[in-house]
Amino acid sequence: MTGFAEYVERLRRAADLLTGDRATAEDLVRTAPTGAWLARRRIDGDPGPYVHRVIVGTTSKPLRSLK
Repeated sequence: MTGFAEYVERLRRAADLLTGDRATAEDLVRTAPTGAWLARRRIDGDPGPYVHRVIVGTTSKPLRSLK
């Protein structure tokens, strides 16, 4: 696997663990980089941690609405 493919696979596995659903995880991995692209002026350096934060934040939104 190439570096980018490995990175995407790591994101997918993390999203899969957070959501418990592979299809939802794949959707998150496809859409999360869009958030990084839109916030690119605010991101200093590597956007990887930001993309991961977007995935975690997106999966926790439904949990926050239960409060």
